[in-house]
Amino acid sequence: MNRLAALLLLPFASLAACTSESDFADVAAGAEGIYRVTSYTRNDQACAPGGSSLLGKDKFAFAVSRQLFGISLLDIYSCESPADCRAKLAALDANGSFSLDFSFTLSDVEAGVLVGAGASTGFGDGGVCREGEITKTRLVLEGTSLRLQQEVTVADDYPADRDGFCTTTAAQAAAAGNACSELEVFSADFVEPL
Repeated sequence: MNRLAALLLLPFASLAACTSESDFADVAAGAEGIYRVTSYTRNDQACAPGGSSLLGKDKFAFAVSRQLFGISLLDIYSCESPADCRAKLAALDANGSFSLDFSFTLSDVEAGVLVGAGASTGFGDGGVCREGEITKTRLVLEGTSLRLQQEVTVADDYPADRDGFCTTTAAQAAAAGNACSELEVFSADFVEPL
């Protein structure tokens, strides 16, 4: 997914969550910290582990709990080093901006596993929206390591709205009934607290 599409990736919380806010906060707090990324791959041929490495210059990541519009989230952001992680966290706290290679958002907990869902609009091409994606993310804490799997369902091409925009709602509708077609797998080891 290109950076523009990645920036349009919007998390949405489950409206019918079966867990309490404190359950999510407790599990998310256990994941906070700075991590060294051991692998990050995307299999764009099947919804199975494998595929090409997506690691760029950012070989670390930090996980931080926060609230956005009243929704509790655990966000994972890429960074080049522990010092860069702290600089990006400071920018995040100050509502600043920063560049990154990847990010993930989780907003619920199911049976002790952090989960999230999202959608990207794809891109507009002459009134047709292409390559929209719907994601389902699961993060498992294994001792001091994180293991995240993100299922990607590619939406069928769909028409832009009457104003010429591609929307996440239309991308979700265009992906309805499609099976997961790609899988991202992210693994990282704890380095230090935030």
